[in-house]
Amino acid sequence: MATKSKKTSQYLTRTKIFAATIYFISILTLYLAGIIFANISQNWQFQAINTDTYYETENFRLRFNQLLDDVIGVCIYYQDESSIEAGEHLSREELLNSFKTYYNVIDGVITQSTEVNDTYDGLIVKNEIPENLQENFEEYKTLVETRLPQYRNMFIQNQLEYYRSMKRELNEYENFFYYLEDENGVKAAGNISKDGLSEMERTIVLSGEFSSDNLGYYMEYHNITLEESSYKLYAAIRDPLLRGDAFYQEQEEFNMVKQSYPILLGIGVTACITMLLTLVYLIWVAGQKQRGGKIEYFFVDKIYNDIHIICFCIFSFFCATAGIMFSNAILYNSYYYFWTYIFSTLLGALLVLYATALLSFATSISRQIKGKNFLSNTLIAAILRKISYLFSGKTFRGWIVFLLIGYGMANCLMSIFLLYAIEYGTSSIVLFLLFCIIAFNAVAAALCARALGSLTKIMISVKETSKGNLSYELDLTKISPSFHNFAVDVANIQNGLKQAVNEAVKGERMKAELITNVSHDLKTPLTSIITYVDLLGKENLENATAKEFVEVLHEKSYRLKQLIEDLIEASKASSGNLTVTKEKVDLKMLLMQSIGELEEKIKKAGLIFKINSQEETIIYADGRHMWRILENLISNVIKYSMENSRVYIDIFKMEGMGVLIMKNISAVSIDITPEQLMERFVRGDASRTTEGAGLGLSIAKSLSEIQDGRFEINIDGDLFKAIIMMPLWQEEEETEEEEE
Repeated sequence: MATKSKKTSQYLTRTKIFAATIYFISILTLYLAGIIFANISQNWQFQAINTDTYYETENFRLRFNQLLDDVIGVCIYYQDESSIEAGEHLSREELLNSFKTYYNVIDGVITQSTEVNDTYDGLIVKNEIPENLQENFEEYKTLVETRLPQYRNMFIQNQLEYYRSMKRELNEYENFFYYLEDENGVKAAGNISKDGLSEMERTIVLSGEFSSDNLGYYMEYHNITLEESSYKLYAAIRDPLLRGDAFYQEQEEFNMVKQSYPILLGIGVTACITMLLTLVYLIWVAGQKQRGGKIEYFFVDKIYNDIHIICFCIFSFFCATAGIMFSNAILYNSYYYFWTYIFSTLLGALLVLYATALLSFATSISRQIKGKNFLSNTLIAAILRKISYLFSGKTFRGWIVFLLIGYGMANCLMSIFLLYAIEYGTSSIVLFLLFCIIAFNAVAAALCARALGSLTKIMISVKETSKGNLSYELDLTKISPSFHNFAVDVANIQNGLKQAVNEAVKGERMKAELITNVSHDLKTPLTSIITYVDLLGKENLENATAKEFVEVLHEKSYRLKQLIEDLIEASKASSGNLTVTKEKVDLKMLLMQSIGELEEKIKKAGLIFKINSQEETIIYADGRHMWRILENLISNVIKYSMENSRVYIDIFKMEGMGVLIMKNISAVSIDITPEQLMERFVRGDASRTTEGAGLGLSIAKSLSEIQDGRFEINIDGDLFKAIIMMPLWQEEEETEEEEE
């Protein structure tokens, strides 16, 4: 028993939900591990994977080369601030180009015909300036005389700031050492002695185009200033590094990244394995609540499998393309942190969306395979089924398809021959082909007309059947072969309906005859019982108990007699065996007479009748049957209305009908529908504490219908509403009666 429970628990809904939760958690874990890996590796361009130490990375060498440039710039190119301030390092071409760019000066006739003097405060005119450019020349001249000296000073100041920044950067590094000597071996600059530097392991020696590199990461280094000079530069990096500069911080970051790789790799592999295991489990239990149980399908399973596969492949391609775009945006836009976060979020959402689509697709395919309808639920299979259905003979003849195709092809061929004959043939051939085309299409039109005529006959037959004319027969011999199967189906429907109606009529007749015969058989002995009970009542019985028994017998026997009479009348009314003699009837007067007949019972029930009739309402109905309808309704009100309540009756005309609406509040809750309440032997009180057999409303409905009227019931909470509608008396009807 425990083993069975354990096996079933694998298919429980909560187990599936738990597995799906683990699946998505694994997806998110894998995504986070990948994002962290990309972010920490971004600054290193994945060098931490391939290198063992910081000294072997490109980042280290780029920073070291930058410091070499600073040494050469400070000690060889600029040397001191006084030479910079004197403008010794000023490049005339670079200054003038920068000046023109800054002030949007475009080279042209004016710049080619003039030259800036050596003091940078005026122009030397080499060629004559055209008259139409004199104004522009004056503007350029004024700009050079007023702005160029200031711009030169600003340019020199920028060089001075650059020199100071390089010098400041050299002083900030504790682990970088350099020694610069001239061609005579005399020290020109440095922050360490030559002997001290020679004791270090990671060094580099630069002299002209010669270099000796022992740093750890080889990168060819060139500096035109050093190569054109006679200086020799020695540089080294401390190993191990000491705390205090950017080299040390970068090494710490490298070590952190290097140590994080195994952890992130372990988390990623674990998450990937967990994701695959949960996915396989969900595929295995998809669509079942127990081993070997019935397959439950979902909305997605209605999609054709071949269409589903194609859509999933397209979606996968889209996700892969979008994922590559987002990944590139994350990796190569490190300076825009806001967009990095946006693209990271989009990549995560895309991954979750794809994981959801993958799970839905995989489980859907699993359910299809388990249900053994993977191949049948494809678009190709559906098309093949449609084609086979067309040729099965259930709808129309399969040869009709070939006939239509042949008709189209024949017209095409004859039209081609006709066009060819018009172009190259004789008039007789053209007339012959034209006659063939007309004759061929005339025959086709005649056959089509015959088929449409057959369809019209079938439609007429269906229309007659819908009207209730079941005796109408469809002649199958006059139906075109195209619609023969359709006509046979319609004829079978007609025969089936006719048989069903005959069976229903036969059943109703037998039921009515049974009720009538049984009622007559009961009425004969009941008459004898009533007679003897009346005789006993006339005897002088001294026993009080016996007198009570006689009274009970008298009351119950008369109630049974009334029940039998109601049953006979209900049977006759429902079967239409009652004679209907329509005449002019004043609906309000008939109602007042009915209320008067039952006035004693109405007072006993404490009911007050409120009648609202603004105009005379004369209906065309049978007075006896209308009397019985009103008597049944009023009796029903007396039995089931709340004591000491009001009964409202409205009489009016509406759309050629005389309408009577009777409303009362029920003493008990009405828990059944109006349709059920009008059935035979159904009563408003389920406990059956009141008198009656549940036939009153059924009789009223049947009597209303045989008089061409309608009887309806509406229930709104405890409000009971009975509605009688009878045709109004018309003058034409009076004339007809007089003529008769």
